Amino acid sequence: MSNFTQYVKSLVVFGEERQQEIRWLFDALDNSLAIAQKNATVQRSSSAASSLRHAKNLLSFLNRCFADLPDQQLVAHLEDFFAMLDRAVDQSIQLPIEEDLEEIRELIAELQKGWETLLMPSTTVPKEDDRSHMMSIA
Repeated sequence: MSNFTQYVKSLVVFGEERQQEIRWLFDALDNSLAIAQKNATVQRSSSAASSLRHAKNLLSFLNRCFADLPDQQLVAHLEDFFAMLDRAVDQSIQLPIEEDLEEIRELIAELQKGWETLLMPSTTVPKEDDRSHMMSIA
């Protein structure tokens, strides 16, 4: 069995219920950051800080969800990524700047795209009549 096949099989740990939880965390995180960004735009720092504290908690939950990934090197990189985001959110709590919050949201969106791409091989089945794009993973 190839390494890729083993990797895909190990992602079964992230069943549909777990995937929905992670998608919800991504959505809730983006929502909190969007609210913080909106409040920063109109210079309501205390409201922005409140939303950012909520976002910080969601980041922590999301980081814990990824700790079960089968690739420990990837997990280590994700921990570094989340630590960097945590520091950025801490700075934004002190002084929320709209552009910084937009950049954090973009980074989270890219992580979500990567997560969805990672899951594709284990959650999608090609149609019977369209196998032209398939390649052997065994």
